[in-house]
Amino acid sequence: MIYRLLLILAIFISGTVALGQCLNPPSIDSLDQPTCTNQYGVIYLSGLPASGWTVNSTPPGFTQSGVGNLAAITGLTPGTAFSFSYTDVTLGCTSPISSSVNINLVPSVPATPIAGVPTQPTCLVATGSVSVSNLPNTGGWTLTAYGGNPATTNTLNGIGTSSVFSGLPVNSYYFTVTNLSNGCTSSSSNTVFINNPIPPAAPIVGTITQPSCSVVTGSVVLTGLPSGNWTLTASPGGQTVTGSGTSTTFSGLPANSTYTFIVQNAASCNSPSSASALINPALSIPSSPTASVIQPTCPIPTGTITVTSPIGAYTYALNGGNFQASPVFSGLVGGSYVVTVSDNTSLCTSSSMVPITINPSPQPPAISIDYVTNVSCFGASDGEAAVQIDSLGTPPFVFSWSPVAIANDTVTGLAPGSYNIVVVDAANCVVVQGITITEPSAMLITGDSTPINCATGVLGTMDVDVSGGTLPYSYFWNPTGNTTDSIFGLNAGNYTVTVSDANGCQVSLGGTITTTNALPVILSPGDTTINPGTSFTANISNGTSYSWSPSNGLSCVDCPNPVVAPDTTTWYYVDVEDDNGCLGSDSMLVTVKLLCGDFFIPTIFSPNGTGPDDNDVLKVYGKPSCVTDFSLVIYNRWGEKVFESTDIQTTWDGFYKGRPMPMGNFVFDLNIQLYDNTLIHKSGSLTLVR
Repeated sequence: MIYRLLLILAIFISGTVALGQCLNPPSIDSLDQPTCTNQYGVIYLSGLPASGWTVNSTPPGFTQSGVGNLAAITGLTPGTAFSFSYTDVTLGCTSPISSSVNINLVPSVPATPIAGVPTQPTCLVATGSVSVSNLPNTGGWTLTAYGGNPATTNTLNGIGTSSVFSGLPVNSYYFTVTNLSNGCTSSSSNTVFINNPIPPAAPIVGTITQPSCSVVTGSVVLTGLPSGNWTLTASPGGQTVTGSGTSTTFSGLPANSTYTFIVQNAASCNSPSSASALINPALSIPSSPTASVIQPTCPIPTGTITVTSPIGAYTYALNGGNFQASPVFSGLVGGSYVVTVSDNTSLCTSSSMVPITINPSPQPPAISIDYVTNVSCFGASDGEAAVQIDSLGTPPFVFSWSPVAIANDTVTGLAPGSYNIVVVDAANCVVVQGITITEPSAMLITGDSTPINCATGVLGTMDVDVSGGTLPYSYFWNPTGNTTDSIFGLNAGNYTVTVSDANGCQVSLGGTITTTNALPVILSPGDTTINPGTSFTANISNGTSYSWSPSNGLSCVDCPNPVVAPDTTTWYYVDVEDDNGCLGSDSMLVTVKLLCGDFFIPTIFSPNGTGPDDNDVLKVYGKPSCVTDFSLVIYNRWGEKVFESTDIQTTWDGFYKGRPMPMGNFVFDLNIQLYDNTLIHKSGSLTLVR
């Protein structure tokens, strides 16, 4: 209140608010929408002047005055949007209009639910159920069942337009449904009744049918049964029969017992027990007879039937004939027989379920040899034979081949020789037939070959001759794949031929193609003379692999065309081999011209150790590598030989016989043969100075 007075005072002092306009609109705090029980809306306002106010709605129609900060505007029309303003009775100003809020339409009441035909309680289930339809098709709902006597209320929540309301005790019921989305409840449905079940009366025992020779059980006619479906139960045994109608015959009751019956109706309610009904002991009915059969055989041409069950106080008959005490019927011709057995006490009879067949007197089978396959290869054991039953005989058949002891209609793995096939049929009829297995002559193979002639280049050959076996022959050479008896143009190596005859028998022979003679090799350009520092390319005329020596001056030692550039005169050798292992060789002399220059000998020398070193000895000057033969002889003035050398590099130090020669004149004789056979001869005098 103090705040409001201060606010009014501030407004008057500041002059910011005119008398015709308040500052703030009212606030809409909350609202109550129309319901099924209150069909108008209510809006709650706040922010009103506490000293007094008058509220007006937009659209017009709702005006309310009061004091305090809050107001509740009631009775608002459904389906309309409202906003509000107020007039301050103290200041005389009118507020701005508030925000707008919608008043919903009045919610609709659900349609009246429809209760269907109830499912009534039974003696097993004490409550009933009702199917209810015409429920709201949107949102959830609460279905309420109202019981009449005693007064009860049960609810069921769910969705959908129909539901089953179960667990209802005996009573009368009507139903309402409440739509959970708007809280509206429908009017009451039609009334339905849940009733108590009524047990049926005890069945009434009527005509009793006792066991006979044809039926080993008894039966009882029962009447007074309830309407609708029911189930009858016999005691003892607990056998049941289901059906409908007021009477029935209860069959299949085991003999030698006294029975009572109760009936259960469709509501699972049981009746009291009926009166008792006695079923007498069953008559002795023999079981259906079984018998063993001995069929006619070649040794015994008639059959025998022997009853194997039942055996004892019974008599037996065949095909409706006279009964006999013995269970054995012999001397039977071929035909169909039915065995009948009779109990000596009850005279009840039974017959074999399936007629027994006695075959006609058997005849031995007619057989023939289906095929005979002789041994394919000499020494093999792959002969075959087969026997077939052409006609007659009694299956199954037993086959026995001798002397191999094979029990089959087909025999394999036979060696050459004679064999018998014995056939025994089921009637012990025996037939025998013989066969003979032969073999072809042995395959023999011989062969010849020619080696590769390395000198002429003619390749090798191989051929074979075959005898024996079965013509025609086929050939296969490995590794060439040739298919003839002879092959040509063969490289060195191993070869094998496999020969097959018409039966697939095989014989093989292997051989090796070797070489003969030397491989012709021509090395060009042959012996050659070259200048120092030059080269040429050598060429080999044949072969596929190469080995040169020496390696000096060659660009390669395993190629056919090395570049040759020796420093000195050299003999080169090459060994050649081709793909067939043929070997050959050649050589060439490469002469390297030498620049020899002049050869001279000084005419004076001084071996006293005082001058240059070269002047201390006497030697011949020239290129030693050019010299192939050398001779230098020096004579003193008396013609005595004081020095001799055959090596151009040997010098004379002026000594003879270990003593220095005196100064004086000497005579020399020089002979040189150069590498190119050039001869040099010089002679003259020379002076030794000391």
